[in-house]
Amino acid sequence: MSVSISSVDEIAFSSGEMSENPSKLEGLAEKIRWVWGRLYDASIGNLIKIAYVVRSAIGAAVRDVFFFPLKCGWITNIQSVKDQLQIEEEYYRDFWDPAKAVDPNLENHAKIREAFAPPEDRSLSIRLNDGRIAEITCRIVQTIEQGDNVYNFVQVPGIYSTISNNIGTTHAYLSAYLNVNPEGTPLPPARFIMISLNNLNIKPADLDEAGFILSESLKQMNAIFGRINQIVAHSLGTVFLANALKQADDFSTLPQHICLDRGPTSLWEVSKKYGWGIGLLIYPIAKCGGWVADVEEDLLTYCSKAENKPALLITGVLQDHHFSGDANLCFSKKIKALENAEILIFDPPRQLVHQTAHHNLRPDFLNPRYLLEESDFIQHSENLAAAIIRRSFKRPCLN
Repeated sequence: MSVSISSVDEIAFSSGEMSENPSKLEGLAEKIRWVWGRLYDASIGNLIKIAYVVRSAIGAAVRDVFFFPLKCGWITNIQSVKDQLQIEEEYYRDFWDPAKAVDPNLENHAKIREAFAPPEDRSLSIRLNDGRIAEITCRIVQTIEQGDNVYNFVQVPGIYSTISNNIGTTHAYLSAYLNVNPEGTPLPPARFIMISLNNLNIKPADLDEAGFILSESLKQMNAIFGRINQIVAHSLGTVFLANALKQADDFSTLPQHICLDRGPTSLWEVSKKYGWGIGLLIYPIAKCGGWVADVEEDLLTYCSKAENKPALLITGVLQDHHFSGDANLCFSKKIKALENAEILIFDPPRQLVHQTAHHNLRPDFLNPRYLLEESDFIQHSENLAAAIIRRSFKRPCLN
């Protein structure tokens, strides 16, 4: 916004003429206020624009490094990262390829190939508040046998997971589904849906926008496929899911069985882990950029609004190198106080492959022998994946 210099000169030139005329002096004062008002508005407007640019730049840096590293070029171009992603994607393809040998380490691998059709992808379109259209691609694995009353399971994986590289965790739930009815009577059809924000065509502006995209995606799934029976989020996926639940306005579209596996309480507690140097910088930078995560408070907000309280399962491992101590959602006193929340904490032996591997252990590796406290949620002969499937499986004979 510009102010005409001639207008200012005119005011100054005529000030002497009007010094003896009160009405003219009032007019002069009004003009001066108008000019300075325009100058003030222009300055404030520029400051707001500068602040927005700075906030966006900070937010983009936090987003790319801490929330979407697979969308960050300088990270994905690291050779070790490229090699690992290629290995995982090849393993995923081999899992479904009937020409490849079955993996003896994966229970029911051959039966899964027989029972389920090859994976299919489906895109969902979400209109954002600023008018942009976001498209996210989901991967769907469903039984060859189709019919009514399909069991719908949704998985929201962690930070380095996509719909093409995460078969290890997905396998555990597919296998558990095949084992859910030990008496051998015919199983109803099932549909397993993986949705990762790494398969989004845009980069969200802030955490609330990422949560909004997930929330709207769950609504669309409900409209397309029917009611979701179970949703499981892992690690960073718990952050996105908790934010999506906080924003929910139609609880009939959300599942009654919700599991948050190995998630954090909040970014503030996680930042403390890095000490009072770097830790003190992480939180204000993330807050400035719009990426402050508070899973604990988001869950409390959701549970306080929900008319029918969901069956909330919080699972974790004692030796979690990402979210330890107060940063581990399992140790949240506020979550423990919820009547609808079940908390399972596992302490499996140290893994030879890596001493910090517990955060990413497959759920079928976690069983009652490793529980810190006894729980009737999981039976003696079950693993975590099997207990989750059984609990959310809507068949009277299996309850």
